[in-house]
Amino acid sequence: MSSQAVRILHWLGAALAIVVWLAFLYLPSFSPMGDDQIAAFRKLVFLSGPVAWLLLASAADGSKRRVYSPAVLSGLLLWIAFFPLNLGPVAFVALVPFLSLIRAEGIGAKRRYFAAFLGGLAFYTMALGWIRVAHPAMALFAYPGMSLYCSLYFPLALFLLRRLDRPKLPFALTLPLVWVALEYFRAHFPTGFPFMKSANAFQLIGFGWYFLGYTQHAVLPLLQAADLGGVYLVSAVVASVNGMVYEWALRARPFQWLLGLPRAWRPYTFHREVVVTAGTALFALIIVGYGSYRLIHPPFANGPRVAALQESIPQNEKMGDEASLFQRYNLLSTNAGGASPVPDLIVWPETCFPYPWYQLSEGADLATVPDEVRKGLEANAALGEFAKKNWRANTLLGLNAVDYDGRQMWKSNSALLVRPGGKIDPARYDKMHLVPFGEYVPLKETFPWLQAFTPYTHDYSCRPGESFTTFAIQPMDPKVKKRDLTFGVLICYEDSDPSIAREYNPSSGRPGADFLVNMSNDGWFDGSEQHEQHFAICRFRAVESRRSVVRAVNMGISGIIDPDGRVKELPDYEWGDSKKKVAIVSGEVPLDSRGSFYALAGDWVPGLCWALLVAGLGLARWRETRPIS
Repeated sequence: MSSQAVRILHWLGAALAIVVWLAFLYLPSFSPMGDDQIAAFRKLVFLSGPVAWLLLASAADGSKRRVYSPAVLSGLLLWIAFFPLNLGPVAFVALVPFLSLIRAEGIGAKRRYFAAFLGGLAFYTMALGWIRVAHPAMALFAYPGMSLYCSLYFPLALFLLRRLDRPKLPFALTLPLVWVALEYFRAHFPTGFPFMKSANAFQLIGFGWYFLGYTQHAVLPLLQAADLGGVYLVSAVVASVNGMVYEWALRARPFQWLLGLPRAWRPYTFHREVVVTAGTALFALIIVGYGSYRLIHPPFANGPRVAALQESIPQNEKMGDEASLFQRYNLLSTNAGGASPVPDLIVWPETCFPYPWYQLSEGADLATVPDEVRKGLEANAALGEFAKKNWRANTLLGLNAVDYDGRQMWKSNSALLVRPGGKIDPARYDKMHLVPFGEYVPLKETFPWLQAFTPYTHDYSCRPGESFTTFAIQPMDPKVKKRDLTFGVLICYEDSDPSIAREYNPSSGRPGADFLVNMSNDGWFDGSEQHEQHFAICRFRAVESRRSVVRAVNMGISGIIDPDGRVKELPDYEWGDSKKKVAIVSGEVPLDSRGSFYALAGDWVPGLCWALLVAGLGLARWRETRPIS
């Protein structure tokens, strides 16, 4: 058979594999299937996706030097390191094949950078598959759009790494500089950078998922470094090890053959690689040693007893039947309040109290309010009476708040505390980090047709909150020191934004809080790996702020995370079994009085990476323009 015929067969096989994978990927999103059928299709996606990507890379490489295969292999190794497989140690070598693109010879720039993009696409199309589960509009637009956008960071990383390679800097240094700098950029682009506050253009935004550091959520000594430099410091350790491993791998002939490296290529001197290895090992040992030291401390103080409510209500049911939603969560709330001992705090998930809370802004005239607002204010009073008769404990509700300023009604995604006597706490937390197209439509006034890309048939635009509200409760347990204990709230994906949780540690300069509550509605994602990944991310927020986090999540995973990042009341091996279950997760909240350097210094690690990256690019430029003597 001719080489041309073999190549055609390669492409036909790759095309067939991609079609099969896409069929398995999308069919459940548009078909009324039961849970068992959806679970079966997810297994098929799990099996067919990597095969399809490897066949595609192999067909694209053909008889030429392997470029696409290493890039795609790195994408798949990264995917293996995250959920659903959760093989965190793989992350320490996942980028090694990708790094071969830096010095690959005999290929054009277009092929080189497209290979990097394809590697990113392999990773993100596999990792972000849970987005398509939320809604057909998310499957058609948000999922491919996010996958394409995030994949652009791979060729951008390759470009920067190639520039830094000109002064022959070690990969154990350049890879963490570039990767961490871009992780920070992705988590804040386009308007979430702090310097934009002075230009009045600041709004919390960005996609802070799938950082390298999040693969190490279960490694407690490494996890503790988050209170020193945030998840970015853990990412730097993982990236540095990848760079070191690549330098050594280049000495192995099987690795050279696998990546199709030219025979004339030679690694650096053995002496330099030993020095780089020693430096990388020292860096990792210092971080792990610091983490081990932080784990040595007296037992945490006893905190309040909290009950986190979890129902299993898919989003379409949640939006379609308000009365049923309230009845189901009210039943859980009543059962939790009837337990012995009575919880000090019961937490409902995000927006699972289905009736809006109306409030007049200062200066609004009650006599001229619209009927909707007047009826809403009457309903507010009814809530207080209902709570007085039925709820025995402080109850934190996740709901939509509507503020009327005399001219316009403003909606917020909020948390509201109801006291046992039916009194509503005057404090209210409004979500600050809103989700584009989920909670607001960017440029809606200019392009109103963008509303079609949201999962709602009506306008669900929310106004971002502006303050780090804290709530106070008085624990009833005599073992708990008699004082008001305060807590802050993170709503939905705010626990994926390191800049919010750290503000609740007094080291940040704010009064702080004794513990945190994360209320979320993950019913959008119907038992996919999103639930585990979201929970893993939240562990870092507990360590960064040195505050326990209580999670109440519709459809799961609810739980209590202590200030060391340990999961209480929920063993690790039961994470997957905790999704789509009805539960009341209750327990005492551990209290930690320790400070956090990360809360004090903020994002100094990515700041340092950007500074060194710019300096490295300047050095590369100077080397190019320096006259030859």
